[in-house]
Amino acid sequence: MSRYLKPRDHGYLMEAAACTKVLEDLRRIEAKYARTVEKECSVRQAEFEKVMQYHSERELQDDFGWGFITEAQYDRYRLLFQQGQAAMEQLPPTKSELALRLVRRIMADIDADRREGEFSALSPEDQQAERARAEQSQKEWKRKIAELKRKRGIIEAGEDMEEG
Repeated sequence: MSRYLKPRDHGYLMEAAACTKVLEDLRRIEAKYARTVEKECSVRQAEFEKVMQYHSERELQDDFGWGFITEAQYDRYRLLFQQGQAAMEQLPPTKSELALRLVRRIMADIDADRREGEFSALSPEDQQAERARAEQSQKEWKRKIAELKRKRGIIEAGEDMEEG
């Protein structure tokens, strides 16, 4: 593809390059938060497994009474013991999880700006060709999804017949 090199178009390319640079830094930040979230999840899972080793709420009360666990731990453990896995799945998001979502949302916005800048720097003919390519790609994708849905429908219908 040829590129316009008018001053205005050069500005679009510079902005796209700046977006790429910012995205590299954001990818490192995203990886950092993803590791933190993963660690938090493993800590939660370990705590859940520890709670499931108790045989009754009475054992929890005994550990609390003897000072082996704190009142905050006792409250969390009792909730986990009573509700089981559902309590793990219904926890509110942590600060790290929210930060990770925010970083990903920012990355998506900046990436859209980068693509827009690169597209704006193209000549009108190249822009039209890119639009046609994108339209064709979208049609192919929709066709592929329709085919998968059709296959899935056939598979599900076959499973229903086997059960019936």
